[in-house]
Amino acid sequence: MTLVVNIIAFLLVFMFIVVVHEFGHFLFARLFGVKVHEFAIGFGPQIYRRKGKKTDFRINIFPLGGYVRLKGEDPSEEEDSDSLYGVSAWKRFLIVLAGPVFSILAGYLLFILIISNWGYTPIIVDKVIPNSPAEEAGLRSDDIVMKINGKYVFDTLDMTGIIRQGKPITLEVKRGDERLILTVQPELTQKEYYIYLKDVKGEIGQEIESINNVPFENYMEKYSKGYVTIKTDSGEISGILDNVSILPKRYAIGIYYGQFSNVFAKDIDVFSKGDKLLSIGDMEIRSSNELLDAVTALSLKADELYFKVSGNRVESVIRPMDTIVMVKYETNGELKEIEFEKDKLVQILSTPGILEEKAQKIKPRGFEAISIAIARSNRLALYIWKTLPGIFIGRNLQDVSGPVGIVQIVGQAVQFGFETVLIVVAVITINLGIFNLFPLPALDGGRIIFALIEMITRRKINRNVENLIHTIGFFLLLGFVFFMTFIDIGRFLTR
Repeated sequence: MTLVVNIIAFLLVFMFIVVVHEFGHFLFARLFGVKVHEFAIGFGPQIYRRKGKKTDFRINIFPLGGYVRLKGEDPSEEEDSDSLYGVSAWKRFLIVLAGPVFSILAGYLLFILIISNWGYTPIIVDKVIPNSPAEEAGLRSDDIVMKINGKYVFDTLDMTGIIRQGKPITLEVKRGDERLILTVQPELTQKEYYIYLKDVKGEIGQEIESINNVPFENYMEKYSKGYVTIKTDSGEISGILDNVSILPKRYAIGIYYGQFSNVFAKDIDVFSKGDKLLSIGDMEIRSSNELLDAVTALSLKADELYFKVSGNRVESVIRPMDTIVMVKYETNGELKEIEFEKDKLVQILSTPGILEEKAQKIKPRGFEAISIAIARSNRLALYIWKTLPGIFIGRNLQDVSGPVGIVQIVGQAVQFGFETVLIVVAVITINLGIFNLFPLPALDGGRIIFALIEMITRRKINRNVENLIHTIGFFLLLGFVFFMTFIDIGRFLTR
């Protein structure tokens, strides 16, 4: 049933995005006197058709896209004054450009609607590491980061990117009713390793000296999965090295970002909306970071271990919890305890939207809401513009989804509510607009290039040559879609 809902939601979202895009082409074609034969949603045989005076509107059986069919797109048609290639090149340029521009503008307008009605979730500091640059600058847990270097910041990826430049940063933070300006100098960290061991025997010490008699950091440069013996300052520990995540040296200020609080956002099992989670087993739950560590501990089997190493010093160790764990929580001011099977508790805590967000939404008013929404959209558009080109050379593929991935994203958004769905629609439609601006055959950007060449040279381009290039580009684009679909399926199967 969930899959059906996800697919229906995806189709509705996708049709809206396509209609907005194609309406841009349609409107400017009509504005410049180009005849529009059809405005269609979907492909294949028609299931609904309405004949207009100048344009037929139709809905086709396969709702995976849409199109406007303009007079003159077919090479067999004459280049009359009301055809696409019968008007001047600058008019054709604007007709083609209108689709991507309408997509991008729709995204901007949606963000204005979202921020005006629901506000936005700012970045909140979950935890400040002792003796870090952040602590020295006066940053505290629960501080809300409004601006960096005088500019609004909306996501942790953006903030991290600025910090990693290593330059001093000025933070405008909200602490209660106060607004504070703090200056922080990022510092270079040690290389960090997140290590997952199975079939563990022995106890981990404070410092790792070697793995299989090879100095720790040397071994990690070319580590391989398998049975290992780890020598530490307090003895040896052995097990199967199953997974290692490595963070290189980087500039940081020593904070963890807040994601969600320890307060339940809705009723589930014995918990009611507003109940506050206090501890799981012997682990206190006061922050997102502590909750994630607790979920990791719940997910470990009895002979597994997960630990973080900075340089060669063990920073933290997460050990498995018992099969039955004691959970402490507060409900209506009353302290309660209850025992849970850990698999059941993981299922509860993994439910989408089960916990309230750590940061309360900020709802700006009037022109401020518009300026913040535009700033939010600008940052997103810039990120997309920098990221998308890499996919054509095999980079940034982890940041991109194909049709299957988008179905999953939209389906998850439906579970969170209408606001989240609108955010996803805004992000996708801006993505579509920018993607279509790339100067590639079959995309609007490729057609824009041909119109620009004609405007500059003042010479007509052979339409058969242009159509051949676009046809080749279309099949290459189709191949890329299939490629992304296989990647999506691979991600789905490995979850």
